[in-house]
Amino acid sequence: MGFFGAELDVQLLGPSDVARYVKARRSGHYGAGKQRPVRDGTIRRDLVLLKAALNWATVERDRTGQRLLRENPLQGVELPREKNPRRPVVTDGEFQALLDVAPQAHRLLYLALVVAEGTGRRLGSWRKLRWDDVDFDVVPFGAIRWRAENDKKGYEQVVPMSAEVRRALLEARQDQRAIGGWVFPSPTKPREVCPQFFLDEWLRDAYRLAEIEKQHGSLWHAFRRKWATERKGYPVGDVAAAGGWRDKQTLLDSYQQVDAETIREVVLNPTMRLAR
Repeated sequence: MGFFGAELDVQLLGPSDVARYVKARRSGHYGAGKQRPVRDGTIRRDLVLLKAALNWATVERDRTGQRLLRENPLQGVELPREKNPRRPVVTDGEFQALLDVAPQAHRLLYLALVVAEGTGRRLGSWRKLRWDDVDFDVVPFGAIRWRAENDKKGYEQVVPMSAEVRRALLEARQDQRAIGGWVFPSPTKPREVCPQFFLDEWLRDAYRLAEIEKQHGSLWHAFRRKWATERKGYPVGDVAAAGGWRDKQTLLDSYQQVDAETIREVVLNPTMRLAR
């Protein structure tokens, strides 16, 4: 609205308007004063949201029964795509080094790192875990209930947990003397869930303490990519289900990273030979 104007008749939008918006966002000249330039991935997300709103208007009707839009004016218009997207992934060596210094940053950070790396879940899901969601009695190591209200797509799952996650959760519950409540309580208001900015700041502190240079644009999502990439040997559908992805293509495109070791295996060790 800031760029096109609140009074714009969206039926008049076209490819040239998209091109103008892309140019303005890349340069930072798209609002009052100079703004921060952004990459094509951010611009694409803006325009995908706009196209989604226009698609909604083609099926929604007004009080007279007429559709708000007869057609999406941006249907078929090509959107910019990031050619070299930033998708940082934490290595296992970096993860172990962060674990070593985590208690110095905060006592909850160690648990956060183990749960993030060991479940592959989004920050928004594991941060809001309750002790009622953790079942230690399921064989072999227990299971975690991932609530629908904390899932980006609104799905609920019960997924097994690893021995490492189980051990960290048991130690944390004993340390907190918890029966119920949040697994990650706020350090200032224990009855409330830990705000994200605390977790982010503790993780940044751990990077500094471990003397690891944090990759630009990475924080908790880098652990989700680590989890997905380390499981490339399993069927995509199973990895997606275990890690909470509903779109297998998103898992393949954005999370399972190409690595030199796998490329070498592909080149040197074909899985079969074609017969005559």
